[in-house]
Amino acid sequence: MSAPVLPAVDEPEAGHRLRAVPAPSRLWWVYVLVTLALAATGAGAAEALFVTHDFGDYTAAQDCLARNGISISETTQPVSAGPVYASCTRDYDRRLAFTSLAGAAALPAAAGLLMVLGGLGTRRRLRASRLAGVPPADLEPLTARFRTLCDSQGLTGRRRPRLVVAPPATAVTDAFTAGLPGGRPWVVVPQACAYADQAAFDVVVLHELGHVRARDIWWASAVWWAGWLVFPVLVLALLPILGVPEAMWDFYGGSLIVAAVTAVALIVVRAALLRHRELAADRYAVDATGDPDVMATVLRAGSSPVSWPGRVFRTHPAVSDRLAPAGRGAHWDGGFVFTTAAGVVAMVTYHGVQAVLRNLLGFVDEDPRLSADVALTVAALLWTTVVLPAWTRRAAREKPAWAGPWAGAVLGLVAGFCLPTPGASAAITDFFAPEQPLLVVVLTLAAFAVCVLTSAIATRLAVPAGSVPHHRLSLAGAALAVAVTLAAAVSGAASSVATYLLFHDPAVARGHVAGLGSDRAWQYAPAVLLAGLAAVAARSRWRRPRPVVGAVIAVTALAGGTAAALSFFVRVHDVQDDSLRYVLAYQRWWICAFAGLVATVAVVLANRRRGAALAGVPSALGGGLLVTTVAGAIQYTAVRIAGYARESTVFQQSVQLPGWLLVVALIVTLPLTSPLVSAWARRNPRWGAAAWAVGSGAATVLLAVALVGGGLSAVTVAESDYAAGRAVAALAVPSPPPAPPVAPPTAADHGRPLDEPAVTAALSRLPALLPPDARLEDNAPSTSETVTPPACDAAEKSLSATEKALPRTADVERTYAFAADGTVGGGYVSASITSYTGVDDLFSAMDDALSACARFRTPQKNFDGGHLDGVLTPGPAPALPQPARTRNRSLTGRFHGKPAAVISRDYSVHIGHNVVFVEVYFGYIRTPPPQDVLRKFDRLLTDVTAGLAGSL
Repeated sequence: MSAPVLPAVDEPEAGHRLRAVPAPSRLWWVYVLVTLALAATGAGAAEALFVTHDFGDYTAAQDCLARNGISISETTQPVSAGPVYASCTRDYDRRLAFTSLAGAAALPAAAGLLMVLGGLGTRRRLRASRLAGVPPADLEPLTARFRTLCDSQGLTGRRRPRLVVAPPATAVTDAFTAGLPGGRPWVVVPQACAYADQAAFDVVVLHELGHVRARDIWWASAVWWAGWLVFPVLVLALLPILGVPEAMWDFYGGSLIVAAVTAVALIVVRAALLRHRELAADRYAVDATGDPDVMATVLRAGSSPVSWPGRVFRTHPAVSDRLAPAGRGAHWDGGFVFTTAAGVVAMVTYHGVQAVLRNLLGFVDEDPRLSADVALTVAALLWTTVVLPAWTRRAAREKPAWAGPWAGAVLGLVAGFCLPTPGASAAITDFFAPEQPLLVVVLTLAAFAVCVLTSAIATRLAVPAGSVPHHRLSLAGAALAVAVTLAAAVSGAASSVATYLLFHDPAVARGHVAGLGSDRAWQYAPAVLLAGLAAVAARSRWRRPRPVVGAVIAVTALAGGTAAALSFFVRVHDVQDDSLRYVLAYQRWWICAFAGLVATVAVVLANRRRGAALAGVPSALGGGLLVTTVAGAIQYTAVRIAGYARESTVFQQSVQLPGWLLVVALIVTLPLTSPLVSAWARRNPRWGAAAWAVGSGAATVLLAVALVGGGLSAVTVAESDYAAGRAVAALAVPSPPPAPPVAPPTAADHGRPLDEPAVTAALSRLPALLPPDARLEDNAPSTSETVTPPACDAAEKSLSATEKALPRTADVERTYAFAADGTVGGGYVSASITSYTGVDDLFSAMDDALSACARFRTPQKNFDGGHLDGVLTPGPAPALPQPARTRNRSLTGRFHGKPAAVISRDYSVHIGHNVVFVEVYFGYIRTPPPQDVLRKFDRLLTDVTAGLAGSL
């Protein structure tokens, strides 16, 4: 933010009159974007710090999951595992969330501190002792003229900056502005200004006063430090693994690349912003003096050739650009760079907010999409708040160009969604990786539709409002319409691709897209959009619609409602399967949506004006939503009178579902309808209202016929969608544990006391239930170790004493080992059958031990520290008719410095006089076995227990 200084010229006095001019527009949005970008970067770096230092005790969460049969190697978990997964990771996730929040607050605070230190450094360089060399003869005229210039611009009192005249010893050669947050800015000029023409001095100082009034000092410093902090902060967080390049690159290579690119991008964006602000300050100085010739002379005096790479990082524009600032700078506000940055930061904010909500509040336990939808709403409001005002100013120009802003907005939103925050978990990116091209295409469609709607609404807002209340109402409605459209469109696009990725079935994905109309998050999106568009329309004084608009709306609504009702009546029967009824219902709603689609396009075409088709989009879209609503009400009334659809509501049938399908249809067909509108705007056919109405009605009927005939089933609804949806819904219901085979009826009593030969015979079935490579092992000797806490030790010894005190007729145990990937030494199955003379209840003592030994420590000399830390939890009882218990146990510690664990799960079944005990256990170092190995252990436990219980 400096200006060149012109050497003395012949004219002794300034030949211009000073004028008070409005302050240049303030880039408040830069503060928002920079703060959020720093917060997201800080949150990502804090997460990397959290992981690399293991602040959350990752091993404990991992062992808990393994104890419950869940492996971290599985990228997606079954719905039935959700509560267990959440329980095991709750403490870890909440610590991670608080750490991320701390990082999100710390990095902006660090940037603010560096801004203060930078300002203090400048003041130290220009301290009083170094300024003492300026003689009063040079200082006093400049100070007096500076006061005059400030007074002319209304900068008085505490608002007036301080003039600092720097002698040659300070090495200051150009004028610049500096300051501290909350303090008075300094306008620094070299002492050479005392020997320059007064007119040149006026231009230089007014240029700096333009920066002061626009408050450019703070955001420029903030962006500067943001650019230099992004990469080093992440590297500092990764210090523990910098010595292991392979691991660092495997886990954080992508984050490091993104951080480096982000840092360079921030520096480049800052340079572009500063070049833009230099042009704004030049215009301010010229407007205040009314003398562009002096500005041109000053600029030419400080010109020097600049290479192309230098232009990218240069903070001052080329002299050729500055000599024509109005033509060079007008395109920047709301342009490509602006909207790209806004989109990236908005989506980075989305990722950060979603991660914090998911980890901190546990929303993922109840609804996997709730945290994402809340975060997306925040991001959409941010994007709307920043972009809509800038595009409104852009639309007010004589010939606004939209190609660059649209391209930047699409690029920013899509790239921001697909790229991970540096240092943060790349869960979303990794999940969508198999279908990344499809995700990019679908998000591009959604983002493009949002861009068209936003620019169209901005075009309407550029027209002066009828009154202040109308102005405020239209602004609120516009922000609401754009934000809800962006949030719903991106959420629907991402969740639809995710659905296809999970099931690879177009029928499931198609049903999901249509079903979003009844989703609890976006079911009111069409109604909110319609309300927002109505508020935008209220900006100007109400005028009666053109006859052609009224005719199109009336005919398409009537044609759509009638066609939808008829499509139902000609095919409905009293005895029909659910799949056909599903198709009939959704086809009715799609026909209503098609009526709205035709009406929207027809109204835009009928109201087209050369180069101004965008201005008609909001009213046309509002008319399309109105047509869909009326058509839905017509078909609902007809179907309800006929005795059908009694369980539904008029809102659901006419607004909620058809309105959502209209939004989907508009987004999907936009690549076709936008070129049509663009081409039609260049024509001037003289069609009357009747022709437009008849054509629109005919198009609606043709689409209805194509839909009913199956021509549009691939993109709307088909009979297979119902069966696919039911199959997906069945997957969301946890499957009950498999019931053991029922033993064939015999004369023997399964609960009778058994002798040792009978127990041995029952255990002889065990090898047939085990893997082929299972081998018999010696039973582990019985030991009595003292565990802590004492209550656990007492409970375990009481259980052991109770079991030993009971008289028995047989007690046989067998242990087998078998190979298992990811384990140390394989897996083990231990099974025993004990037959007692009485039928005493042993489970009460077992329950006491479970309660007392939730967490315990047991001696183990083979591990570091000579002990293992244990966790003992009850599990769901096996599906058996007899009393049974399940226990999950994990023993964790370190083996030669590496985290290690022993995991076991056992079933105890009480069958009369007999107790069947089966335990499966295994050990691992660092990470548990894959999910298929854990499932194998679970199957073995269930099969062996069922087989032994059935053999008694």
